[in-house]
Amino acid sequence: MVKIDKTPLPDNTAIKNEDDYRKGTVFDLIVKDCRNKCYICEDGKPVGINVEHRVSHKGDTALKYDWNNLFLSCTHCNNTKGTAFDNIIDPVKVDPEKYIDLAISTTEDLREKVIVRKTVDTEYIDKTVQLLECVYNGDSTDIKKLECANLRNKIMQEINRFQLYINGYNEENSSGYHTIIAEEISRSSAFAAFKRKIIRDDPQIASHFTEALL
Repeated sequence: MVKIDKTPLPDNTAIKNEDDYRKGTVFDLIVKDCRNKCYICEDGKPVGINVEHRVSHKGDTALKYDWNNLFLSCTHCNNTKGTAFDNIIDPVKVDPEKYIDLAISTTEDLREKVIVRKTVDTEYIDKTVQLLECVYNGDSTDIKKLECANLRNKIMQEINRFQLYINGYNEENSSGYHTIIAEEISRSSAFAAFKRKIIRDDPQIASHFTEALL
């Protein structure tokens, strides 16, 4: 899950119906603020795109058209979240990375499962962890199991590629690799939370990317 900085709506821009946030200025701002990736799983440039309500509106028009309740989501995450996970982290108000760690396991018993670990104990963090478990590791149906497996495969491909950059940087310590890694751990990068944790867990290399990890 990615930290979001919401851009204030321009003057005279109002959200009164679904069309107002599914196209035009409002939709463009949602895409920009969410960095063109799903705010829940961090899939970059998802094919299946929804405008997701962090707190499901359930017919409440105030929630349905609340600018601060609208985020870009992939279809997989939107369907997984549904109305069952309303009490989750608000990424506009807090940085999810300060409360939840994400990593891909390579151990035999949990091979290629996403490890979701909370670092602070509160109800909304527990709910967020439950949602992320379902998003990355869900197997309630055969379709959901395949969706999650495909998502994890995309994450593994990103992490394997990222690890090559780290290896190159450790061997050569070149400015070229430094620039690439800084871009990869920016919040705009796909699955950035996974990559940023890898860097934070290595104090020696993390000291070289202090600004990029902000």
